[in-house]
Amino acid sequence: LDGGFYNIGYFYRLQLLRAALKSDKMQENAFIWDCNINICRNILNKLGIKNIFFLEGDFDKDIFLEANLITSKIVSNSDLINLKLPYDLPGGFLYDTILKRQRSSTVNIKDKNLNEYIYKFLYSIKFSENLLNSCKPDIVVLSHCISYQCTPMAWLASKKNIPTIILGGHFGIPRFWKLSEPNDIFSGTGRPKKKDFKNLSNSKKSKLIKIGQEYISNRISGKSSDIGGRYAFQGKRAKLDELFLNLKHKKIISIYSSCFFDFPHSYGMKRYTDMLDWLNLTIKKASENKDVFWLLKPHPIEQWYGGTKLSDVIKNKLPDNIILLPYDYSGKDIINISDGLVTFHGTSAIEYASMGKPVLVADRGWYHDCGFVLLPKSREDYANLLTQNWYSSINLEKTKIKARLFSGIFFGIPSVYKNSIIPDDSDKKNLRKKLPNLIYLNKKIISKEINLIKKWIVEEHNCYHTFKISKYNNFKTIIK
Repeated sequence: LDGGFYNIGYFYRLQLLRAALKSDKMQENAFIWDCNINICRNILNKLGIKNIFFLEGDFDKDIFLEANLITSKIVSNSDLINLKLPYDLPGGFLYDTILKRQRSSTVNIKDKNLNEYIYKFLYSIKFSENLLNSCKPDIVVLSHCISYQCTPMAWLASKKNIPTIILGGHFGIPRFWKLSEPNDIFSGTGRPKKKDFKNLSNSKKSKLIKIGQEYISNRISGKSSDIGGRYAFQGKRAKLDELFLNLKHKKIISIYSSCFFDFPHSYGMKRYTDMLDWLNLTIKKASENKDVFWLLKPHPIEQWYGGTKLSDVIKNKLPDNIILLPYDYSGKDIINISDGLVTFHGTSAIEYASMGKPVLVADRGWYHDCGFVLLPKSREDYANLLTQNWYSSINLEKTKIKARLFSGIFFGIPSVYKNSIIPDDSDKKNLRKKLPNLIYLNKKIISKEINLIKKWIVEEHNCYHTFKISKYNNFKTIIK
């Protein structure tokens, strides 16, 4: 068990899973990261978990020398991504953990701490290897699959054919997903996959499409609880008409930037070094398309994240047909004025496509194969499409229906959760306030939830939320 993510929402989800497994009758081992050590140890002890391992350990000279050797050979960012790491662990994950530590738009290979970052990642691989070999677990439970503390454990465990469950939580409910093999890690989150849509009856599809449409409408109107939705659509926002745009006979396409250091390779990015590489190419090629006026939008939670922002990266004057939107402009206004969207893998793609607007993505992500976005064949194809009227070739009626169906499954909440929606993990104050009362008042609901989790663990479904959607007919939209 991963006991190192100090978040009350996570520990609630951990308790649901432990109850489903009847873990009091099993041998439980936990590991704690190299932060919040004492408080996480105390929580685990209170939960009755005594056998605890610690990622923070003694200095390892051999790993230090290996990190030194690797550092000495790094002459470009691509060298990091193409590294041959133990157990074939993709170098992109090491790249992303360094990027997260630097909180930058691209990895600075001249950073004096580069050796330390590489050492930490290699140490975590060795720690995971030793822990799995000594404990020989039948199941591994993690809070994340992408971080230097968790990625090695997730990759090695699934490589050893140990079922590995990620206890995610989004939009007010648990979103568990399971790694059955190493490449499942590129799912990145608990989400429906293309094959999940094939097993739905027409009746279920109709209900889910309606739910998806209602959810997107409410989300854009500011009625969503997740942190991304709150920052994109809530609060006082400046109106777009303040830009005084006079763009007769031109299409307006928005380019939604990503948070540069938020693990860009987590979905299996292959065509770009990082988000800065993608953005630079996008601006260069978009500027060549004079039939379009481009609105470049910052990520809605880049200020919450801190670190490098879009405005920091766009240092030179943009071409005349591209403008950088101020951070505080209305997300709803931007969607309404735009004729289409370019994004890497933002949630905005679901919003735009659900409203019948064309969407172009740059690479694989978490919905690229679900039928509502245009996925180029290659980096070169993407670059060429930006210079053309790519938006005119898309069947908007079909993509709208598919986006709403995806939205219904991904955002929709089964009625079993009607009285047990919890605040977002980022809303720690509300979690502490509401969670104890919710557990006390909804014991029957939580008992039913535990039984569903128990069924899911032994069945061949990767995503727990999708499993419930596909198994039960009783749907209800709940917007918190």
